Amino acid sequence: MKNIIPLIVAVVLGLLAVFAVSRTISGKVDNSEQRVEVVAASRMLEPGEALSEGFINPRSVAVSSLPKQHIKWANRNMVIGQKLVHSVAKGDYVLLSDVGGVTMSKGNIIGDGEWGVPVAFADSTLVKMLQPGDEIAIVGTYRLQEQVKKGKDVDAGTDVIQRNVTTVIFPRVRILELTGNGVLLSLPPQQALALTAIQQQADLFPLLRKTNDTKAMNRMDGGIYEDRTLTELAEGLNQIQIPAVPSEIKE
Repeated sequence: MKNIIPLIVAVVLGLLAVFAVSRTISGKVDNSEQRVEVVAASRMLEPGEALSEGFINPRSVAVSSLPKQHIKWANRNMVIGQKLVHSVAKGDYVLLSDVGGVTMSKGNIIGDGEWGVPVAFADSTLVKMLQPGDEIAIVGTYRLQEQVKKGKDVDAGTDVIQRNVTTVIFPRVRILELTGNGVLLSLPPQQALALTAIQQQADLFPLLRKTNDTKAMNRMDGGIYEDRTLTELAEGLNQIQIPAVPSEIKE
């Protein structure tokens, strides 16, 4: 009996040690993933309250876990003074939709050091399904002119040929607002300038992405599509013969 009591005590202490270690391991933060500070409520917030500095604080979030309509802490001034349309629990994110019923200056939602760019798309079908905070890729279809030599002779002249091509312009951008047949984006000055010029020369189309997806971020991943692509797709395939009478469905 005397030997059993020390054994029980040892087992209990061992279980406590394992529990403590597991809590320590589970509490560790994965520092390998990029994190962003977003706006969160420092206390329970009620609809109709005007946000002030004391009502919010920064919350560090992994990029893969960012909510769709998050507000970066660096851009918190865009919601200071705005009235909430939804309640926000203490510690929860303050989202754009929480102040979405309030008229806000468009300038307040532009990122620091960035410019707002309205983009019109050639097909508004997908635009009707989009929402502020969605992430899209932008592809462009345009004519590419090339000079080609008429022959191998050094003195041979050149011909100008045109190729219709489709390429990825931006692999991922976040929508700030919808603008009828297009969207409003916030981009660094050089990218904003380029996109302004590109949409004058190309038909642009949006492709919906999974929110916070960090894969396929290089525009080169999309490759290039041109007229001969369809011809190459048909190479090596057998000709299909359509029968005069469709085959019967066997039960």
